[in-house]
Amino acid sequence: MYNLAELYYPITARPGGTGEFSPSKALRPYIRCYWGTVPAPEADPAGSLALTDKSDSRRAAGEIIIPDTCMDIIWEWDTATGAAGGVFCGINDTPFEVDGDGQTAGRQRFAIRFHFWAVHLFADEHLRDVKNFYGEVDRYFRSFRKELGERLAAARTLTERIAWTEEYLLRCLDNAGSVNNGLMNAVHALLQAKGVKTVSGLSAESVLSSRQLERLFRDYIGISPKQTADLVRFQNVWRNLYCPTPQFRDIQDLVHSFGYSDQSHFNNSFKRFAGRTPREALVYAGK
Repeated sequence: MYNLAELYYPITARPGGTGEFSPSKALRPYIRCYWGTVPAPEADPAGSLALTDKSDSRRAAGEIIIPDTCMDIIWEWDTATGAAGGVFCGINDTPFEVDGDGQTAGRQRFAIRFHFWAVHLFADEHLRDVKNFYGEVDRYFRSFRKELGERLAAARTLTERIAWTEEYLLRCLDNAGSVNNGLMNAVHALLQAKGVKTVSGLSAESVLSSRQLERLFRDYIGISPKQTADLVRFQNVWRNLYCPTPQFRDIQDLVHSFGYSDQSHFNNSFKRFAGRTPREALVYAGK
């Protein structure tokens, strides 16, 4: 599959946080990152990073989670009792705050963050109901618990944990059905336009009717083409705010380039997804 990740790199509300680990080249078109228990700064005798019980950046106390268009499998286990379980987080379209308890001592966590266009290749069910979904991983990934989840606690290092995860993901890809070219063409056009694309424009580029696009996006992504475009546009705006370039010198450049009618429209749209004004979001991100 064409590596759509070369066109699009979503970020969190605090992109400078630690605890994200990149996938191998073979999985980059599908996986945004792995995250979870932060490794110790020193390596173990075998040369791989040892694991500690430090909490990760995504679920730290008081952490704000903004829509990043990704979907996550999160697996947790208690190192003392061995009790383990996992959840699947679908695609979100609203910001929310994680409970302030963070990660308790003795518990570890490992998670896979999927790009929104790739989840259906690994899931056992259609994704029509994943918008703002948070529930048992078994509902969408029936083999995950037995083939990977229950093994993760036995990994001695982060390197080993990631290696086992990638073996599992590559097996899933081998067993996956064919990619829907119409959907992928539409997603490619959407990412290339940085979310500034109408449904009629997507329809013309993908040679699919608006009704066909609506069905494909809801079945394979969980939200409509319009909702997907809005989230992709927000992520591109946020990335340009967080990492400004000469092309976007100020807010007005963003307003014009991303198709907002005026600054008020820009601010309202941004706050809808970030839960903050652009200035407040930058302060929260440590800028």
